[in-house]
Amino acid sequence: MPKHITVRSLPSSIGCAGYAKWKFATWQTRLISVLFLAFIAAGAARAASDLHGDTTQGNLDRCLANPEKASTGGQTECETIAEHEYDGRMNEAYAKLLKLLPASAGESLRQSQRAWIVFRDTETRARDALYATRQGTMYVPMETDDRTNVTRDRALQLEKYQQMMAIEE
Repeated sequence: MPKHITVRSLPSSIGCAGYAKWKFATWQTRLISVLFLAFIAAGAARAASDLHGDTTQGNLDRCLANPEKASTGGQTECETIAEHEYDGRMNEAYAKLLKLLPASAGESLRQSQRAWIVFRDTETRARDALYATRQGTMYVPMETDDRTNVTRDRALQLEKYQQMMAIEE
């Protein structure tokens, strides 16, 4: 069980005003630590994606790191470009898989893709409703990132299936 520090356990010389400053400084330190760890983890994840050949993610990372794209509009533009690239990759992998698969497996893939499109559209409506409850420009690129991630995940999954099909060829 974590030990909580109370005013009584602090030196008596610190006083109430000192305690408030100490508590604020602790909160700031925790926040900075969490943000730093999140930044490191995101960098590691993105570096790993480059190692695994996800050129779209690499392009997105470079676009977002460009100081000229630091604005809300610039970040949103980067994410939108990545989403279109992932959509193209998804469609390409889907078409190739349909050619490789036997008829029954191809039909299952068609049904799966149609269900995914319904999911994507339903998720878009839910996400739009969620973000509509927020105010501030920082939410615009966050929403665009979430939209990109849905398409990215499907594209990468279909590409993985395509790679699996090539194992025995």
